[in-house]
Amino acid sequence: MGDGSFTLRNLIKEPLTADEIRALAAKAGGVRELVAPKRRAEAEKISDAKLVGWLAADGARLRRPIVIVGGSPTLGFAAAAQEALAKKVKGKR
Repeated sequence: MGDGSFTLRNLIKEPLTADEIRALAAKAGGVRELVAPKRRAEAEKISDAKLVGWLAADGARLRRPIVIVGGSPTLGFAAAAQEALAKKVKGKR
């Protein structure tokens, strides 16, 4: 996919599987990094082992968007995430 192409996936209609969440969590610094900011209070009550299933059950619980460039994920809309993504994309050109 170094040709500038990309894959778009609606995580609400087609949620990530538990295996996909585990793989993404390994790259993102842990499963708790994947929780949407508005869902963090709910997630605090859930063990890490059960959190994967909780996230897989509802794509709205995931921090979005998830953009992967060069195997490295960028999560969310925060300014820091946008800056990190811009650097990754610039470095791939």
